[in-house]
Amino acid sequence: MHWRSMSIESQAPLEELIRELASEMAQVQRALAEQAGLNSTDLMALYFIRRGGEVTPKVLAEHLGLTTGATAIMLNRLEARRLIARSPHPTDRRGVLLSLGADANKAGFESLRDKMQGLNSSVFDSLNEEERTIVRRFMSDLVRNTHEALLRIRADRTAPIKEPAN
Repeated sequence: MHWRSMSIESQAPLEELIRELASEMAQVQRALAEQAGLNSTDLMALYFIRRGGEVTPKVLAEHLGLTTGATAIMLNRLEARRLIARSPHPTDRRGVLLSLGADANKAGFESLRDKMQGLNSSVFDSLNEEERTIVRRFMSDLVRNTHEALLRIRADRTAPIKEPAN
């Protein structure tokens, strides 16, 4: 079903609307990444690093579901473009922390983030405070449940494959 055919009046199942939203958001993310000369995984990495905290290559790899080797290759590529920077970890002398690099804004990363935030501002602005509270709780619950499902899927992926019993 194409998004234009969906409306609140259509009474489309909520799960279907959520899947459609996820699909549209993924397409927007791919288009924005392409516009910046990045792939989707690179863009997700930059978003995660931008959120801050102690982002190490291992934490980033776990977040993206990548191997440490694939993450190292990606980080080398992003560092070569000066989109990320590595600095010594303050308590782990062998570790490094990741941050956005000097050219992240020149590559349009900040304007991409602003575009993403501005896409739905008119929708958010149309809600009253009570509606925002309901939507916020609903979305928080969805994010938490989706993250828990992701963790279960990843745990199952690393479990040994069981041979069928004869």
